[in-house]
Amino acid sequence: MKKSKPPKAAKREDGVDLISSMPDDILVSILSHLPHTEEVIRSSILSRRWRYFWTSIPSLDIYCFRGSTDQQNFKKSKFKEFVYWVLANKSVNLDRFHLGCANYYTMSTVGRWIHVAVTRNVRQLELTFRPKEDSEDVEMPNCLVTCGSLEVLTLNMLGHRLRLPNSMGFRALRVLKLSRVDLLGDDGLVKGFLERCPLLEKLSLISCIMNELDLLCISCPKLEMLRIENDNDECMCDCIMISCPKLVDLDLRGHIAYNFFFDCPDSLKEAAIEPKLMNNTISVVLFPGISRVEYLSIHLHLFILCLDGECDPSLPNLRNLVLNTTMDAFTMDSFKRVLKYYPKLVSLELIIQQDFHGKYACLDKDETMRISTPDMKKVAFFEFNGEKPKLLIDWRGDKLVMFFTWG
Repeated sequence: MKKSKPPKAAKREDGVDLISSMPDDILVSILSHLPHTEEVIRSSILSRRWRYFWTSIPSLDIYCFRGSTDQQNFKKSKFKEFVYWVLANKSVNLDRFHLGCANYYTMSTVGRWIHVAVTRNVRQLELTFRPKEDSEDVEMPNCLVTCGSLEVLTLNMLGHRLRLPNSMGFRALRVLKLSRVDLLGDDGLVKGFLERCPLLEKLSLISCIMNELDLLCISCPKLEMLRIENDNDECMCDCIMISCPKLVDLDLRGHIAYNFFFDCPDSLKEAAIEPKLMNNTISVVLFPGISRVEYLSIHLHLFILCLDGECDPSLPNLRNLVLNTTMDAFTMDSFKRVLKYYPKLVSLELIIQQDFHGKYACLDKDETMRISTPDMKKVAFFEFNGEKPKLLIDWRGDKLVMFFTWG
């Protein structure tokens, strides 16, 4: 059987290679749209002109753990040389650099790679790694802290410890995402670090380890979006305090804290507050911190706890409300109590998940009518106990009846 030959580059009838004759800017744009750096490098076989052309691409994605087969054939020394070689073209600025290297290398090696990326004026940096030695803490390199071009930083430390800098820096940083990072137990260092990011607009803390913190204080003068999501079994810390005068979008989910407080009364427009309730030990002060929200997604039981703790739980701008609950926790009395406080809703979504004890709530005609308010324009049915509704159509006498059913 004959071996298949690789496809040749398309040519015109006069024999001119259309792709290779394109201007450099267009070729760079084409290669930049490939999903991974490996595929960009493979393109070098298409033409002699393309042999080193891929080094001009301003976006690099390099990972050394992409599957079990790759891990078996993985040569740490060769990968180390490859990364240096990829970063060697210092004449081209880096728009984005993604590097994933698990725990194969020491912090000094990773630090040198970061230094080279900084010298190429990297704008977006994403690192997924942890040091080779488990006892070694990760300290942000000074060159990264003082980098004037860095706008987006994503760190996934795979559960390892990260020491934040205690000096001024990150002059241009607008977006910071920390995933699976152990921030140790220094309350003041976290607070001070965030205060020293003068342009920070978006902050995400995903599954970070903060259970040794007494207080997580987030105080950023220009922060507009804050997301804290913790799917760890332990609570994040004892208390969270948020003081951000320009905060617009707030998202809190999972095992978060025993107490959390908000001080952003004028700017906040959207909030999703869905912590996992642990034996009702959570103590929440929502009002007046979220008093200006227009959109609110919240666990029904948590909202009732908040209503119980306030004499006047006013949300004058609330128009869109999403209530999450479970079958064993849902009661019509609680639901009607929320509607009593907020009769001006335009959109209401009730999401009922999971049936633990075989209980199903059934609304009679009067209760169903009381769900609607005079100003409500939308009632949406999405899922019931994880199942999407089916639309049934039937003629009953001279009337066409349409209704949704589950199961």
